[in-house]
Amino acid sequence: MTKRNIIMAAAKKSICASITDHVQLSGFRDVVEIHGKARGLKGLVFNDVDGSVKIMASGPEQAISGFIHDLKISRPDTIIETRDIIDNIPLPEPFSRVVAGDLREISERLDMGVNILAEHTGLFHGIDNKLGDMGNTLNSMNEKFDTLPERIAEAMKK
Repeated sequence: MTKRNIIMAAAKKSICASITDHVQLSGFRDVVEIHGKARGLKGLVFNDVDGSVKIMASGPEQAISGFIHDLKISRPDTIIETRDIIDNIPLPEPFSRVVAGDLREISERLDMGVNILAEHTGLFHGIDNKLGDMGNTLNSMNEKFDTLPERIAEAMKK
């Protein structure tokens, strides 16, 4: 092994990280994936059942440090806890998202959307009757406008 290879091997770092505080259902995994790919890292990101986002990443030590810094800048309202991984765990390249939880996430997002629609639908209760009344009023006004020229002509004769 050459001196350069020894330095390169020593400069590699692997971490696992847990990120908390409103990171699920917010598009945060996408942010993590973009930064991981931009830094040329190997790794993965996934939602955990405890509400956190978990990361396993490997790459040059400087790239790992920059990656964590990028995440802190992107979402300063989050808490990022990292641990070094000593074992050489083969991680996917390029950096990517684990899609196992996507069906659950899609279901949760649909439920949120249904709840929002239900709340707003309640606000519009009875609007169909009000719109119907307005339509009748407009039709009545339209009929009066249709006869307006004749009524003006009749009034001018008097």
